[in-house]
Amino acid sequence: MRMTRGFPSRSEDRQPVVASMGSFDGMHLGHQALVARVREGARLGGLSSCIVTFFPHPLRVLAPEWAPAMLQTLEDRLEVLERLGIDEAVVVPFTLELAAVQAGEFVRDMLLDRVRVAELISGPDARFGCGREGDVTLLKQIARSGAFELHVVDPVCLDGERISSSGLRRRVLAGDVEWAGRRLGRPYSMAGEVVKGDGRGTGLGFPTANLCPEGELRPLDGVYACRAELEDGSVWPAAVHVGPIPTFSIRRPTVEAHLIGFSGDLVGRRLRLHFVRRIRGTRVFDRAEALQSRIAEDVREAREVAG
Repeated sequence: MRMTRGFPSRSEDRQPVVASMGSFDGMHLGHQALVARVREGARLGGLSSCIVTFFPHPLRVLAPEWAPAMLQTLEDRLEVLERLGIDEAVVVPFTLELAAVQAGEFVRDMLLDRVRVAELISGPDARFGCGREGDVTLLKQIARSGAFELHVVDPVCLDGERISSSGLRRRVLAGDVEWAGRRLGRPYSMAGEVVKGDGRGTGLGFPTANLCPEGELRPLDGVYACRAELEDGSVWPAAVHVGPIPTFSIRRPTVEAHLIGFSGDLVGRRLRLHFVRRIRGTRVFDRAEALQSRIAEDVREAREVAG
């Protein structure tokens, strides 16, 4: 997949594309339906497929205090787009200057003149341009002039509820990673480098990899059954603790993963955790032996769920 930073210049020799635009945080089943329609349109028209996405999230620029923690890093978003077969991702830095562009000008100058959109695939609630004045009604008006073809894709629902990034964030923050995984089409995950820890897990007989997460969003504090994926592609069932560790008076948030059946040093290696199910909440144990016994139970359950 080709990645373009910012809108292409008008002088570039670009071929027309079939495209969709948005933040695409999480790349959930609704996003995947848009991507599939982009790919199909490109195939039928003999054109390239293109996703125009924005980074950072617009609220991070316009109202930082209201900006959500993102489900994915930009790199993860692009990785999923590539896996889904998109030819090009145009990553647009969201700035105050871009936010001030009128909606009609945005479509004509950015999408048509620069990206060269011949066919646009949109969700029904698309909003863009200064003050979010642009919507599907405006896109239809411009499309009627023959500037481009427009196809509006219905939202994807599961269990009678529309799938959305905001809904997924709420459920992940509540610890319902099973619910989130069904709507993502894959387990919710986080990745990062393993850093050296204090050796508490080893002392209890359950050595842990201490993850420094790259992303912003973390599930509700507690213990989870996960699948731990290493850079070499190997996958291990894991019991993962997220949050402070009150038994040892550790107040800072932590992400510690015990890879079941693995032996070796993971410090300095990149690890991705795929969250399958929340096992329990955080508890305070008055004795190390009680904690050790509870961890053994967590490991047994994690092996059953994620093994």
